[in-house]
Amino acid sequence: PVVPPPAAAAPAYWQSDPTGPTGPAPGVEFAGYGARIIAYIIDTIIISIGVGILVFIAILLGGGDASGPVAIILIGFSILLTLVYFPYFWQRDGQTPGMSIFDIRVVRDRDGGKVDWLHAILRFIGYGINSIVFGLPIGWLWVFVDKRRRGWMDLIGSTVVVKS
Repeated sequence: PVVPPPAAAAPAYWQSDPTGPTGPAPGVEFAGYGARIIAYIIDTIIISIGVGILVFIAILLGGGDASGPVAIILIGFSILLTLVYFPYFWQRDGQTPGMSIFDIRVVRDRDGGKVDWLHAILRFIGYGINSIVFGLPIGWLWVFVDKRRRGWMDLIGSTVVVKS
């Protein structure tokens, strides 16, 4: 008697076959390259405006001298804003304001669940690493190489970006 080949094993994680372009799970698609890039640019503009406003207020309150105590506190807040912006939104609901425009979000790579603070911070650290390796943005460009469209920040943070 002829024995049929064994059935293909089910995926070990929440994603389907990683060689196919269908997405990480039935009905879920990876976020597009353009949406990710433009969302990041929008978020960078939002941060820049916030920091600019805080620095401007600091200079006004410091009488044109950015060395007064109030100015130092406001400049400290602008640095804090820069460091907390992305991780805060990623762990809150997976979307920064820029990402929400395109209806894309960051989720855990393992199971598609909500990103916690640890993975959000690791992903943010990955942003820095993306930009400094060999002085080139190799980590950012990795999304074009990875079948699941993950950049180094996603690999470091164990995340993936999907359409909501």
